[in-house]
Amino acid sequence: METIRPLKLGGRSLPDSDSRILCRNVLLDMLGEATVSVETGDLSGLTGLYWRYVSLSLATIYLPRAHLTVQARGLMDRGVVILRPMDGPLEIKCRKHKIRIGQNDVIFAPADDAMDLVLSQGGRLDLAHLPAHSVAAREHVLTPLMLKPIEAGCLPLQLLTNYAGYMLRQDIQSRGDASMMVQHFYDLLPVLAQHVGDAPRPTTRQTRMDSIKARIEENLANSGYSITDAADAEGVTPRAVQKFFSREGTTFTRYVLERRLANAKSMMIADGAAQPISQVAYRVGFNDLSYFNRSFRSRYGMKPSEWRKLAEEREGEA
Repeated sequence: METIRPLKLGGRSLPDSDSRILCRNVLLDMLGEATVSVETGDLSGLTGLYWRYVSLSLATIYLPRAHLTVQARGLMDRGVVILRPMDGPLEIKCRKHKIRIGQNDVIFAPADDAMDLVLSQGGRLDLAHLPAHSVAAREHVLTPLMLKPIEAGCLPLQLLTNYAGYMLRQDIQSRGDASMMVQHFYDLLPVLAQHVGDAPRPTTRQTRMDSIKARIEENLANSGYSITDAADAEGVTPRAVQKFFSREGTTFTRYVLERRLANAKSMMIADGAAQPISQVAYRVGFNDLSYFNRSFRSRYGMKPSEWRKLAEEREGEA
């Protein structure tokens, strides 16, 4: 089975010169060529985590707890970079804008633009790179998020960062699991944009579908959420919503069922045996445990309990 492993980088004994090379190589994939300056001390003992997939790159870098700056030239790729300071505020200068975000808050920025970052207290910096080929069809979703501070308490943001954290923490993943988690990551972007409040109204068939799917994602835990609810929220008829899904070879009901099952599957990976399967089923919108078990087995070829056992065995082998 083809697997993907996050890389654990550096060490406390790593000298400054090697730490700088390590830091440069990680930032090269996220921000382009970059220079790090530390006001006092150096980069000795740098550590971090790095995870790369064809449609998403993630990194956590533990920088010195000192005032430092990062000058980045930007990537050739016209994608998006997400930054989150974990031990203090971050000041970012980009496109003649000067923006300050608080500890644990997040900002989306154009990956191909030069930027200066100031971490007044240094410490941990989380980064994600969304390549151009993955965001091209999502430009209308990402536009309202760009260069806007997003507070850590935002629920869709918490879900997004939880998915990213899971991918970085797992010692080994199959390519199928990685693909599923990355898809969940991208599915949350429209939900985040709508939560922020400036998402544009859909103007084409595809953007309308993105909006409908975002509403479904927000309401998966609501077992009573119906096609009529989605249609009313969009200002269209249930028949129109059904036509949108028909063009994609599915139905509203089947799509909602598959999203609930996918959420349950990933939740059992992330939580292990921390919660009963019945609770997992309830959290993703199933009121009938027998129906959940039948649907899960039909979709994935095994019972939920068998999937959980398999996931635990994979983790134990890592």
